[in-house]
Amino acid sequence: MAEKTCLGIDIGNNRAKIAVKKGGVVRRLLVDTVPDGIMKENHIISYDAMGDFLREMLKKSHVSIKNAHLCMPIHEVYLRNVSMPMMSIQQLKVNLPYEFHDYITEDMGNYIYDYAVLPDQDNDGQLHLIACAASKTLISSHQQMAKRAHIKLVSIEPANAAVFRFLEAKIKGTPEGEMAQDYAVLDLGDTSVKIHFFTKGMYEVTRSMDYGIGSASQRVSEEAGQDIHIARANLETNASGVQSEPYLDDVFSDLASRIMRVMNFYNFNNRNNTLEDIYYFGGGALMEPFLNTIREAVPLNLKSISELITIKHKLTEEELLIGAQAVGMTI
Repeated sequence: MAEKTCLGIDIGNNRAKIAVKKGGVVRRLLVDTVPDGIMKENHIISYDAMGDFLREMLKKSHVSIKNAHLCMPIHEVYLRNVSMPMMSIQQLKVNLPYEFHDYITEDMGNYIYDYAVLPDQDNDGQLHLIACAASKTLISSHQQMAKRAHIKLVSIEPANAAVFRFLEAKIKGTPEGEMAQDYAVLDLGDTSVKIHFFTKGMYEVTRSMDYGIGSASQRVSEEAGQDIHIARANLETNASGVQSEPYLDDVFSDLASRIMRVMNFYNFNNRNNTLEDIYYFGGGALMEPFLNTIREAVPLNLKSISELITIKHKLTEEELLIGAQAVGMTI
């Protein structure tokens, strides 16, 4: 059962987002720019400094809630859809690490393994799982970060889990069979763009493009002679109409073309998919010219992730777009 009072934390390359849930309602979203020297290429390089930063975010916003759920970047974990013969939980714990034998090159004992059981939609009598493997060192570092932030980590989950929680909440109570449709969710991040695919309502795969909306911020910085932080802020707020500058057309078109190629690849390999919509969130979701370029490139209905969010909240549309994964972690 979801906690009525907790924090959902999502740490991006440039911003940390903390969703504050109290009494079963997400009441606030705390957002702050991560200071230089703490993150590098979407990896935390100083967990102590990040812990101190999160503690200050909570302190200055007068938030005293301790229980927290952390969203971990998907590139920091191994994820697999696994089908296995029916077995006990103890047998599963023994066998699960072997499912990652071809993916983890170092000592398998250096990883923590977990799983979520999926419905047997094929009625084949097998055990269907989403299996996850994460470095013990990485988990320990996040726990140390939480300790410095004076919070208690109840769970650490990959980003796709935060998105999947929206789908579960939306589907709950809907007519039988609603779960069977396919979903695509587009994360328009700073250092990368990702598309999470859910087949018949269940997580299938995430396709990541090592190129994000930060490329547009960099172009603004170069063209306007601005510090990158100022350029990023101006781009998101559309200061002086910067989002419509002609020199950004190529950047937006390049990103949209990459998204289109990923979608074409997915459609080629999943010819019977039922995708009609693609839901978006992230910093790039605040740029209407960019969204329009995507609409022209991708033959699907482009929709805000707010249309998937059915949980009670008091956030604005912009806050939902920026803090979607943090919000998802509170469900």
